[in-house]
Amino acid sequence: MSQGSQSRSLLTHGIPVRSRPRRGRRITVTLAYFVVPLIVIAAVWQLFAVANPSPFFPPPLAIGENLWALLFAAQGGFTPVFYEDFVATIWRMVLGFTLGVVWGVVIGTIMGLSRIARGIVNPIVEFLRSIPATATLPLFIMLLDGGDGMRVAFIAYGVSWFVVVNTASGVGSIHNTLLDLGRVFRVSRTRRLFMIILPAAMPKIFAGVRIASTAALLLAIVSEFMLATNGIGYLLIQAQSRFRMLDMWSWMLALAILGLIINFLVDLVESSTLSWHRLSRSRT
Repeated sequence: MSQGSQSRSLLTHGIPVRSRPRRGRRITVTLAYFVVPLIVIAAVWQLFAVANPSPFFPPPLAIGENLWALLFAAQGGFTPVFYEDFVATIWRMVLGFTLGVVWGVVIGTIMGLSRIARGIVNPIVEFLRSIPATATLPLFIMLLDGGDGMRVAFIAYGVSWFVVVNTASGVGSIHNTLLDLGRVFRVSRTRRLFMIILPAAMPKIFAGVRIASTAALLLAIVSEFMLATNGIGYLLIQAQSRFRMLDMWSWMLALAILGLIINFLVDLVESSTLSWHRLSRSRT
């Protein structure tokens, strides 16, 4: 088979020619734009810290080595700090983020589908979300004590507003043609919700989820600043109050790495879930 016929065969079956090289090149360029500036900043910081030693700004290599020693045991495996603090923060963040996203999608869908519900709930949503979530932490402590349940509820409350607003906007902006199509084919309301409405609103929902994922990490750390006995936020504030600058910078590095991993995972889920949306936009 000739090269021309092979290309036509690929195009006929909907597989664009050179898609893999282009995708690989795009990933390489993205990594280069992301990694190269970080390497440059770290190198400049290292040189400056070595030339001008300061207890407040330790070298990046020392910070990385200290973080490794805090999380990983010398004989292999993990340290107690990894299980009791690092994993504890991740668990609170993931649970609060999940509850907040579910709650936000439910409330936002109700607001998007019903004008009456939107008229009743929207003023309450706008009023509550205008209050910074971090300012409500003392209220959560008074109502729910200072345990893990309080921290999870606090995280869920803070992240839910991003999902509520974006879900309501996505559901409310669905074209009536899609809804009429479901009615014409006599699709049940439940199937219409999960097969037409939510998939159509998914791009805007994921926009809120992406912001909420970053906010979840922030709120998890803030919740551990008060009445906590473990967690990254607790260790961070302890290191700062005792002037253990190397430990403080190490936990800040851990948060940066954790944030990058969260963004990568959200982007991975979004790319696989909304592949149809990107394909439709590229064809328009």
